[in-house]
Amino acid sequence: MLNRRSFIAAALAAPFVLSSPAALAASSSDKDPTEWIVGLMNQLLDDIRKDPALKKANPEKVRTFVTNRIMPEVDFARMTRTAVGPQWRQATADQRAALQEGFQGLLTRVYSGAFSSVQDYHAEAVPARRPADASATAIVRTKLVSKTAKPVPVDYRLANKGGAWKVIDVNVSGIWLVQNYHSQFGSILANGGIPALVKALNDKNSALNKDAAKQSGAK
Repeated sequence: MLNRRSFIAAALAAPFVLSSPAALAASSSDKDPTEWIVGLMNQLLDDIRKDPALKKANPEKVRTFVTNRIMPEVDFARMTRTAVGPQWRQATADQRAALQEGFQGLLTRVYSGAFSSVQDYHAEAVPARRPADASATAIVRTKLVSKTAKPVPVDYRLANKGGAWKVIDVNVSGIWLVQNYHSQFGSILANGGIPALVKALNDKNSALNKDAAKQSGAK
């Protein structure tokens, strides 16, 4: 069962795991990961607020935004592999592609509901000691601050890949997104293996797409 708790966590975090083309050069391992994440969060919050189509969750606009702005800044293959767990090794190349496509589609649909929630949030770093191995991995702690709502803690797990920081998990209010999906996927995999998980992702995406179409038609 792909439950709502994951959707809430992702919806809060989704718009902030982003970068812009101008910032790509600054995502090297030489860049402090905290400065990088906080700068990108605030830049993208501003970008979303300025784009009426994104704030209204226009499907094509959101899909393009995810493809062009989010995917380059996350190690999505690693995220999917971690969410699936040990059975990933048993999956064929076609099944792995289907899992990544289904997982991306699921998260993209969740992103759609998040853009309208940006409001006046801005990101601030939460002081934390940088680990000794931060050249390879890092956890960056931040919070989203608003004049009209309580602060929302958001932590990022980053890994250095090819000389650039990549996001590999996001924690919103104590919920690690990938770990949470790993727990949900585990029960599906235990009962039906990789084919069952592919089907569950496809079914969930189909249901979300139908719901979006109904909402769009009702406007």
